[in-house]
Amino acid sequence: MTLHVLFTEDGIPGWIGSDPRDGSEPVDGLTVEFLARHRRTAKGKWVARGPVADAGPSREAAALQREADHQEAVAVRDVAVRAALAAEADPLFFRWQRGEVTKADWLTAVVEVKARFPKPERA
Repeated sequence: MTLHVLFTEDGIPGWIGSDPRDGSEPVDGLTVEFLARHRRTAKGKWVARGPVADAGPSREAAALQREADHQEAVAVRDVAVRAALAAEADPLFFRWQRGEVTKADWLTAVVEVKARFPKPERA
C-alpha cells in the first residue's frame, strides 16, 4: 500500500494519508507505525526518532495551577480553622460573656488555633 507523507524540515512525517496532498510524497512499503517512529535524513535514510521529551505545562498553565493549588490550600485551612475555633475558642467566648473566664483566656485560644493552622504561602 502506498502512503503519502508530508515531511517537516527535520524529516519527520508531519502528515500521513492514503491520498496525495499538495507537497506530499508517495512512500511504498512502510506502515504508519514505522513512519511515526522514524524520520528521514537529508540523504533519504530512515533513522529511529528518540523519545519525545515532555515539554511540561506552559508558564501560563503552571501559574494557573499554582494559583488554583493556593486557593485550595486556603479553603482547606479556612475550614480547619473554623472547625477548631468552633470547638475550642467559641465555648470560651460564651463563658467569657457570662463572666466565667477572662477575655485573655478566649483570645489565647483563638491565637493557639490560628498558630496551628498558618495561612498557606504562595508558591
